[in-house]
Amino acid sequence: MKHCITQAILVHPHPLECEAVAGWLQKRSTMSLVGKSSCLEKVMHIPYLREIDLVIAFAYSTEDTAGQILALRKVHPALKFLLLGPGSSMKLVKELIRSGVSGYIGIEAEIHEWEHAIKSVSEGKIYYGQEVMMRLSETPSEVTESQPAPTSRDFLSKREIEILRLVASEYSTNRIASELFISGKTVESHRRNLFQKLGVKNSVGLTKVAVRLGVV
Repeated sequence: MKHCITQAILVHPHPLECEAVAGWLQKRSTMSLVGKSSCLEKVMHIPYLREIDLVIAFAYSTEDTAGQILALRKVHPALKFLLLGPGSSMKLVKELIRSGVSGYIGIEAEIHEWEHAIKSVSEGKIYYGQEVMMRLSETPSEVTESQPAPTSRDFLSKREIEILRLVASEYSTNRIASELFISGKTVESHRRNLFQKLGVKNSVGLTKVAVRLGVV
């Protein structure tokens, strides 16, 4: 079924809070909230699962969340996930990133960040909250067979984290410059530094390595 309005499901373990958030989401003109569930496991059994575009889930307990997301993506590979969670350990956050979530922000995030995250993920972009990106920057990079062991120089500056986040959200150089009040040349300089630090050659590789794998 083709549609231009995002078909979404809200997952929240607490009924009263679920109703409050649902009421807020239903005011969005670009979204149709077609269902609610108390947990991700129950979403698997929704008969209209393949018609859903986005799952907005409050992940108070993240230990089993990554596995549940992987199971749902096997059934519906195009399904997008935006998670709102507490200050989980970076190990768990990285597991969620690997599982295929398109967005992750803290429950305590401001309303404007919720709105930005929902809009970005609905449009097929990737969005990770500033707090998550900051904490990832404080975590040593993971080593793969094609990557050298990380050193302290592999950590990113606050400005590089901002650039990384906007690149992953598919912002153009000019838009990044406008957003951060810096010149286009400065943006390109930071982008080159990110490529060098993360061992990638383009923005696609940057997003794949730095965001999808949680490596920054």
